[in-house]
Amino acid sequence: MRLFQSNSSKILGALFFGLVLVVGLVAANGTMRPSAAADDDKPAASNASGDENSASTDIVQLVADKPHTLFVPAEVRSALGIRKDNVDMFAVAKVPKRTRPLEMPGTTALDPTRLFRIRARFAPSPSSAECVQIGQIAEDPRRSGKTQTVYRELHSGDKVVKGDLLAVFYSVDVGNKKNDLIDAIYQLKLDDIILKRWEEKQAIMPEVQLWTQRRQVVGDINAIERAVSMLRAWGIPEEDIQSVRKDAEAVKPEEAERRLRLHDRSEFDRWARVEIKAPAEGVLIERNLTLNEIVVDNTTILFQISDLGKLFITANCPEDDLPLLQALQESSHGLIPWTVRTVGSPPLSGFIDDVSYLIDPMQHTAVVKGYIQNEQAKLRGGQFIKATVELPAPDDVVEIPANAMIEDGQETVVFVVTDEAKQQYTMRRVELTNRFPNLVFVRSKPFTKEEQLTPEEVEFGLLPREPLRPGERILASGVNELKTALTDRESRARVKNPEGK
Repeated sequence: MRLFQSNSSKILGALFFGLVLVVGLVAANGTMRPSAAADDDKPAASNASGDENSASTDIVQLVADKPHTLFVPAEVRSALGIRKDNVDMFAVAKVPKRTRPLEMPGTTALDPTRLFRIRARFAPSPSSAECVQIGQIAEDPRRSGKTQTVYRELHSGDKVVKGDLLAVFYSVDVGNKKNDLIDAIYQLKLDDIILKRWEEKQAIMPEVQLWTQRRQVVGDINAIERAVSMLRAWGIPEEDIQSVRKDAEAVKPEEAERRLRLHDRSEFDRWARVEIKAPAEGVLIERNLTLNEIVVDNTTILFQISDLGKLFITANCPEDDLPLLQALQESSHGLIPWTVRTVGSPPLSGFIDDVSYLIDPMQHTAVVKGYIQNEQAKLRGGQFIKATVELPAPDDVVEIPANAMIEDGQETVVFVVTDEAKQQYTMRRVELTNRFPNLVFVRSKPFTKEEQLTPEEVEFGLLPREPLRPGERILASGVNELKTALTDRESRARVKNPEGK
């Protein structure tokens, strides 16, 4: 079959190889000598003596008793760059020590666990909450141009600490609910006095009247708890609630009776005041509120505060590499280190926290999530990143230099050093598993009979695949030229000996 594959490109390659050999012989010996290899009838075994001086006049020849094996003398090896300074430069197939990097594109995002969205939960009805004050911060003197301290309203980009005032509201609903709490406390004081007096005279009091009064006291307690629960649900600070209770409980019973009768609302304005404070330290990244604005929707986000000391990372892992990532996750007990690179920052180290169980049907990728430290807040949410995970090398492979093998679209071959003393080198078809800039991984696991050749490959006359084992030496250069010479000589040998097919 190889006879029919000897096309014009192989003939041109053979001519070029012959020219290289002529130049190499002239350089090595100073004069051109007639080559015994030009005579195809000369037995190839006579070239395997191992005597470099006697072989110097010979060029590349087939080795008779070894398939796909060439005898390559020292002068030719020097011309092809295989031999330098009288030393053959061989590559050794090694078990990979380096890992295979898995690079995943992705983006940064604000840490969702440290992003605080602040709303006015006490504004369930229109015109019930009006902003009467915005939190302030000292202006930079370089901006104000004044020596005295000047204050301005908070805006996006300002740093806040926990407890800083963000805004002050006047809320009718909050004021009414606090007054309901006060009224419930006053009513409890009066009902409790009545119950105690009746219990002192229970001998003459109807029993049903005592039960009714006890039920009234319990109702007052429930009214107090109901008002407190509502205020807490609205996010009213606990100190404000306790301040209302303290003021109401300090009122004497007779004064409470008078206030209930007169419906005293002198403290209403004070109770209607609501302060919104920063729940944590961070940077104000969003403000959607202006002075004197009436908040009519309690789902509106008024402020957003984020802790930028840590950023959330999402990266996309190709579906084909997902099994390797999962195997690494199991072997490392869930701790998968990765390195994140982005503009404006050196490489940052971290760990993968989660690998999504859902595959994007459009991109066929899985989302990988994790965090990186951003202590100086130099990075921003939404930046493009490249996350790298060092995957272990696949089992049953060896690494060789990329220039030690040649591919022609049908097969990948290397030249293995069969017998260095006799200058014999065998072409072997191998299977390439991974490719890197300067290295390739080649399968070292033996092939089954079905894996060696497909029916189509048998029809085209390709070599069977063979493993490349650790420690085997191969030629690191001149592979293309030697393959062309071997194919040409095997084709001519078949023409002269058709029975040897």
